[in-house]
Amino acid sequence: MQVGGVRSAIVGFDDFGLADLLNPAITVVAQDPAGLGRTAAELLFRRLTGETGPVERIRLPTLIPRGSGELPPLA
Repeated sequence: MQVGGVRSAIVGFDDFGLADLLNPAITVVAQDPAGLGRTAAELLFRRLTGETGPVERIRLPTLIPRGSGELPPLA
């Protein structure tokens, strides 16, 4: 996407119905409430059953690249 002759990257937050229909399609960071809840419950139940160990950092895939947010690095 170009604005005033400058190529711009656009990334939306939370997937929306028209994101893939626009030109270029909008890259979004999607939310997965069910996945977040399921992962949190699994971690909680593991702790409640006595599992000990280091704190875990868990990343759920949420980026949906569609072409509007991907720019090559500046040279």
